[in-house]
Amino acid sequence: MNIQLRYGRTGTRRRILPWAVASVLMVAIAWQGMIEDAPAQAANQAGPVETWIDQILSRAGITRGQAPEPTKKPAPLPSYPKVLRLTLDEAMALFLKQNLDLIIASYGIDAAKGRQITARLYPNPTLSVSTLSAYTQGCNIEKCGAVAPSLTQLFEVAGRRGYRMEAAALDTMSIEAKFEDAVRQLGFTLKETYFRVQRQRGHLAVDQEVQSVLIKLLQGFNGEGKKAGQDLDRVRLGLMAVNADSEVLRDMQRIEEASGDLRMMLQIPPDVELELETDLAYRTAEPNLARLLEYALANRPDIRSKRLTRDKRKTELQLAKAIRYPNVTTNLGYSVQGPQGPDNQQQWALSLSVPLPVFNRNQGGLVEAEVAVSSIDAEIEKTEIQIQNEVAVAYRKFLHGRKLVDAMNGALAQASTLFAVAQQAFGKKEIGILDLENTRRSYADTEESYLEAIFGYQQNWLRLEWASGHDIAF
Repeated sequence: MNIQLRYGRTGTRRRILPWAVASVLMVAIAWQGMIEDAPAQAANQAGPVETWIDQILSRAGITRGQAPEPTKKPAPLPSYPKVLRLTLDEAMALFLKQNLDLIIASYGIDAAKGRQITARLYPNPTLSVSTLSAYTQGCNIEKCGAVAPSLTQLFEVAGRRGYRMEAAALDTMSIEAKFEDAVRQLGFTLKETYFRVQRQRGHLAVDQEVQSVLIKLLQGFNGEGKKAGQDLDRVRLGLMAVNADSEVLRDMQRIEEASGDLRMMLQIPPDVELELETDLAYRTAEPNLARLLEYALANRPDIRSKRLTRDKRKTELQLAKAIRYPNVTTNLGYSVQGPQGPDNQQQWALSLSVPLPVFNRNQGGLVEAEVAVSSIDAEIEKTEIQIQNEVAVAYRKFLHGRKLVDAMNGALAQASTLFAVAQQAFGKKEIGILDLENTRRSYADTEESYLEAIFGYQQNWLRLEWASGHDIAF
């Protein structure tokens, strides 16, 4: 049985092997034919390709057969009925006037001034009127009655009122410094958002330029008529134009997002179109780190606010010490009586009252005031260290950003020249579509990297001003 099975299987293999070899040869021949017929199949698909190319050109406002036009500068964004043109300084002025966060912060200053008024006020006097009368032995209120009005006044001792007035004034100045710090913080955000819009518009200009070049090349390519071997290049060029179109649309979306943030900060309605007139440009500066650091430690609003708070708490400590001494209350009274008494006619009364500081001498308030002073001292030390690091880091990033812009300046001109030469060479059929695509990508990447370098340099400029609290050019 085993021998039969073995020989039977061997026979089966012998019958299957010729069929397998023949099948492999047939597949190889058919596959080669499919490969050789690929250009022919591409040519047979000319109808769908032509329709697709027409759609690409129609989105650019060009019809087939129209003569190629020279490359134009990127068109600006469509204007709306309401257009607001703003420079950076005008945007900052509008921001200081209309931003709700700053308006809310300014209310704190008004509230502090109200507390300052309260601190100047004296305690109110107390007026009291008392009566007494006898109704025995023929007496009534007319004969034996008395009316005794009295006036009571509290007098604060040990300079309490002066300490409260000084603490309230320091509190007002501290809140004003906090408002200045809010302007510093939000002003940096506004300027960064302003230039973020300009950066996105720069990206849009680059992508629109690339899109215009590709549409021009695609239009000229169609005008040459159908030639063998060019269908794949036309498809690749069409894909490049579609990708450029998508980049333009994405840039517009980013512009709308950044413009929306800017409108919210400026409290501008969404139907108003913003035209920003301060360009994202490279400005040279030589900041002095030592002077910026010295100015920041002495004048930055947040450190000034904390120092004023420390002075206020020291004043409150003096007030806590003064509370140990009791206040004096005086009472002045006058009594008018009937003809029969009950006592002498027209009596005057003067009294003084002082609480005895036997148990409560404000021991807890004194400890609390001392702890508050120690706490603000630690906060000031922490803020000073923070300011030093923020200024130093911002200064180093500013220098690195400047070096990056200087390095990109030379590459920008070379990339622009290379892209222009590649366009001419592609039009003369000296280079292929892949070389054109590589050159286009290099040009676009270089242009956008330069924009990012300029934006980063401007951002570091603003951050150095934010960290130092002053213009870096002083």
